[in-house]
Amino acid sequence: MTNFITYSDYRIVLTNPTTTFGVIFVVLFVAIAITCKKTENKFFDIPATTSLKGIAVLFLLFGHLSQKCLQQKMFFNLGGYWAVIIFLFLSGHGLYQSYQLSNTKSGFWKKRISKLYVPLWITLVLFIFLDQILINLHHPLPEIVLNFLGFHLTNILVRINAPAWFVEYVMVLYFIFWLVSKLSFSDEVKILVLFCLSFSVYIVVCYTPIKNYHSIWLQYTIVFPAGVLFGKYQNALQALLSKEIKNRLILLTLISLVVFYKWNQLIPTILWSDILRPLALILPIILVSMLIDTLNFQSSFLLFMGSCSYEIYLLHGPFMVKYDFFLYRKPFYVYFFAYFVGLLILSYVLAKTSNVIIDGLSALQGKKHNKAIQRTSYSRR
Repeated sequence: MTNFITYSDYRIVLTNPTTTFGVIFVVLFVAIAITCKKTENKFFDIPATTSLKGIAVLFLLFGHLSQKCLQQKMFFNLGGYWAVIIFLFLSGHGLYQSYQLSNTKSGFWKKRISKLYVPLWITLVLFIFLDQILINLHHPLPEIVLNFLGFHLTNILVRINAPAWFVEYVMVLYFIFWLVSKLSFSDEVKILVLFCLSFSVYIVVCYTPIKNYHSIWLQYTIVFPAGVLFGKYQNALQALLSKEIKNRLILLTLISLVVFYKWNQLIPTILWSDILRPLALILPIILVSMLIDTLNFQSSFLLFMGSCSYEIYLLHGPFMVKYDFFLYRKPFYVYFFAYFVGLLILSYVLAKTSNVIIDGLSALQGKKHNKAIQRTSYSRR
């Protein structure tokens, strides 16, 4: 029997997709439900945003599964798009909560780069090796170097790990945030500048040859600065929404999701209309968080997935698309969970390994710093 399969030409045909995904969703719902416990978390605190990342990862998996592996197109075909919106929105919110656009000191870049690049480098080494062994794909040195630097050009063969385009885009957004934080203005003016610079990136990408390589950035232009804006006014917005729509959270959430999903049918195709579409998903994200806050429940299953969300993001694609050991076998829902559990285990190991490396590098740097201080003190005697 074949040990693995790629999806360059092959697609999985589900004889009964409704039943198949019904079983999968019921199992996942039970996993979430039985791991729920009462909490006293606050609106949009770290556990809440971590849980949202866990939900985003599920969107990501089902979206890419539908796009890349299945013959049928499912209703969650846009799941990858939903996931990136959530990740970028939470990233903007988290940065504002940490730095308030005024405290981005030297540790800012050290933390951002280590968290993004150490897991990326580990996965790149893994996938370069697996590409050679499993599918006889050899990557030229310039391509490897570009990938390790975080550059991902989508129109040429720089595809060791396709989802890694996210790293380059996030680094651009971090640079904009850091640059804006150095300005001597109020937070309100800085956020306005942040929006302007984000739209400047859109213009540069859209109207220059860069579009051939980075067009995927365009649809997410408004998301990160919207997350920063929400981070600034989240308490006031929560108070307003709680007062005005407390009893209509579920209804408004469903309406917002319908608007988002039917955007192309409801909104005329005009210049920049696509970059406004994520706003129709950002509102449900906030409303769902308010609903969770009202219920005071937290799922440890979603917390686990959210805590490993970046590692899952880096690992899920190649094992799903380039060398799938499980998904093409039957019954599909059984082997989906074989893939899913294996992915969670690998992601957990990657997260732990990355943290050990990051901690080791920090300790080494600390020792060098202490030695430098000791040498300076000795020379002054």
